[in-house]
Amino acid sequence: MGNTTKILLTAFRGSSAEWLLKGFENYELLLLPNDKIKDSELLIEAISGKNYDYIISFGQRPSIKDKVHIETTAREGDFSIKTNVDCEQLKAQLEQHGVPAKLSHNAGTSFCNQLYLNGLKYIKQNELDTKMVFIHIPYLKNISDWKFLSSAIVKEIDSILLKGE
Repeated sequence: MGNTTKILLTAFRGSSAEWLLKGFENYELLLLPNDKIKDSELLIEAISGKNYDYIISFGQRPSIKDKVHIETTAREGDFSIKTNVDCEQLKAQLEQHGVPAKLSHNAGTSFCNQLYLNGLKYIKQNELDTKMVFIHIPYLKNISDWKFLSSAIVKEIDSILLKGE
């Protein structure tokens, strides 16, 4: 039942997202080295051969404070690909746990967007039944109550695991 849901969590080393992952137990975690090519290679290597139900990638965005941005889309030039996660529902659930959330349609222009783009493309090309979403959190200095924010995000991920959705 709930125990069959497999979730992979990713974050970039040296970021507030890495600190966030330290709060998770009983999940598969992938820390990425902040290398545009290697990050995607490591993600695809982790995905291939495993039947993850969810991949939740975390990055940090300097311009936000005490809230998260749920990324709906990854882009490369004129090409864009949308997540297969119900972002409106995820936003509502995070807000129920007290985490202010915003839907964002711009995953950035660098590491976060590249990882998201390559992950979503791999899932689509290989017709995997895996849902992937990218969530930006603030820099540590832009989080007033780290314990609250991190525990609320952990609770939301736990609720996904327990519900199987």
